Amino acid sequence: MQKVLIVEDRRDYQAYYKRALDGKLDIIHAFTIAEAEAQFEANPDIAAIVMDACVPGGSPNTLPLVEKFRTTFSGPMIASSSAWKYRQILLKAGCSHETDKGDVPHILLKLLGI
Repeated sequence: MQKVLIVEDRRDYQAYYKRALDGKLDIIHAFTIAEAEAQFEANPDIAAIVMDACVPGGSPNTLPLVEKFRTTFSGPMIASSSAWKYRQILLKAGCSHETDKGDVPHILLKLLGI
């Protein structure tokens, strides 16, 4: 089963993604930037990454993380935010796709051919 790292500080979204993708993808949760870095290092076989812009908080703070991941990760990285402008910022930082948080499961399955 393909692994997906989901960097999202809101537990309700993490729970939604787990329910929607259960049995289809192996979800690795990260609720903070530090957790995301640790999970990324511990799982070199990640197939895709979902990146929230604000982890935690109300302003984009994951841009350096996107840039860091892009130095070694070439797979799909999805900018996920309720704010269109934050998704655009993440795209400029290195994300390859963007979507509203509610569409993450659909986009992941499509990108990974499931």
